Amino acid sequence: MRDHKYIQVLWVENDPRIIASFPNEADMMAGIELYPFPCWEEAEIELENNYDRWDAIILDAKCRYRKDDADMADKFLSHVFVKIMDLASRKNRTIPWYVLSGQGEDDIRNLIPDTNEWDKDWIRLVNRPFYSKNGKVTIKDTKKHERHILFDRIKNHVKCYRHELQIEYDLYPDVFKALDNLDLASEVGYYLMPLLEPIHFSVISNEDYNRRYVDLRKALENIFRHMVDMGILPTILINKGNKDDVNLSWSSLFLGQEIPDNIEILTDSEKKFWDKVNRITGKPLLPKQLSQWLKAAIFQTGGAVHTSSADEELTTNLDKYLPLVGKSPYMLRCLTMGLCDFILWYNNFIREHPDKEKNLKDFWMLKENKNSSDNPKRKR
Repeated sequence: MRDHKYIQVLWVENDPRIIASFPNEADMMAGIELYPFPCWEEAEIELENNYDRWDAIILDAKCRYRKDDADMADKFLSHVFVKIMDLASRKNRTIPWYVLSGQGEDDIRNLIPDTNEWDKDWIRLVNRPFYSKNGKVTIKDTKKHERHILFDRIKNHVKCYRHELQIEYDLYPDVFKALDNLDLASEVGYYLMPLLEPIHFSVISNEDYNRRYVDLRKALENIFRHMVDMGILPTILINKGNKDDVNLSWSSLFLGQEIPDNIEILTDSEKKFWDKVNRITGKPLLPKQLSQWLKAAIFQTGGAVHTSSADEELTTNLDKYLPLVGKSPYMLRCLTMGLCDFILWYNNFIREHPDKEKNLKDFWMLKENKNSSDNPKRKR
């Protein structure tokens, strides 16, 4: 729970005229309390002692690193960002930072690292990684002071992304980096974030969290669509006639099932799938641990999205299970951790198999419809 009603922003600034006017604007416009520190040396002591208090950091580009230093942007910025990243690593939380410059000089661009993902849309808009103290920019046909835009953006970032920033940059950076590499940040990260946030922050009840089995299923659907697009999974796994539904069970079979010598022990659904598809690799693509997780994840999330008779049976199973454990969130949390490993595995797999056309030849072939466009090369 926040200890302060207002957004707490640590501000490294030593110009008395600026310090006299900007805090009132920030308070009136965005409910921000700006606390000025005349040099980084003093600001760093405050961050060491009260790190959790601060929601954001604003840096004057041309300021003092130590109290007795001259105002020099190159010395100040080049040292400060190293310290900020070290603090984030040790305190296990990234505080979003922003540069507010009175110079407007292009030469400070190279002093500002490109690690501020939360501000990428601003950088794209103005083609520079800082805000001007007195400059204006046109947004939607309206000229606005850049510092006012900054105050609004801090308010929105803190309100919407405080937990998300910590999850993405401090707790699961490898997972979200993998999603960026796969270009699945929106399709999968959108569903992963609400599964991870309640694990670390008390934001919803257990009952509400268990409604998010649907998010796990949606994340899997989007990963499997990507696998189809990359030629790894057979195209028949997407039902074009039913809102592009993905057959999760068959996707799991292809990725993880060992085909037994005696196929009579397979279920009717399993036989039906393997009668249609030949997995050229023979052995499963997934390691055993992930194949077992994937099967369990699909079983537990069945019916969360779709309403076929088979899925309804799985939904009934989940509805019967949760009361037996007091509607605890632990099963979904466990499956969510497995999803993180699945994403990391897939990122490595795509790194080794980036060529769609080669994947179409190497991983599968249909046993029927040999002239189909879904069956690009079938003579072996």
